[in-house]
Amino acid sequence: MTSPSPKRDDTTVRGAVVLVVAIVIGFGLLLNSGGASGGGNDDDDDARPSGRTGSSTTSAPSGSQSTAAPINSSSTTTSVPSDTRPPDQVTVIVLNGSEQVGIADDNTVALQAAGYVTLDPANANENLEATTVFAAPEFEADASGIAGVLGVPDAVVEIKPEEPLAEGAERANVVVVLGADFAPA
Repeated sequence: MTSPSPKRDDTTVRGAVVLVVAIVIGFGLLLNSGGASGGGNDDDDDARPSGRTGSSTTSAPSGSQSTAAPINSSSTTTSVPSDTRPPDQVTVIVLNGSEQVGIADDNTVALQAAGYVTLDPANANENLEATTVFAAPEFEADASGIAGVLGVPDAVVEIKPEEPLAEGAERANVVVVLGADFAPA
């Protein structure tokens, strides 16, 4: 009987290291695939297929997935409806509908960090008492998920009105209007 040569052991160890590195890289890519920030063309965001079938409702789905910590909560995770699109397929604009300075900017940054495509924050055409999230048809679940990311999971979700809520808001799938009730973290 012959004993294995040291050269074969070195090859086995190198092969194992390469395999482990490939697995780690694969898992990293898999984990980042849903949270990558996407550019894209804002002009045809409304024309993108949703990947869902059936009718859309405003009730919350029973399934959920974990996402990044909200800016307005001490919690480390929030629940996002499971039938939402990947964040890089949803265009959002955050509007300040209160007297609080800078809250639209801060929350736009939080949504960018979560991978959403964001438009420049702005002031709403009118102030609101309660934070409200407006969604294009079939984006209600996405709007609820965005409310969760911002730490206002109980915010009212409504269909976007025909009249613009602010300049540029018509290009967004979801419009967040932070009202007087919004309490920054």
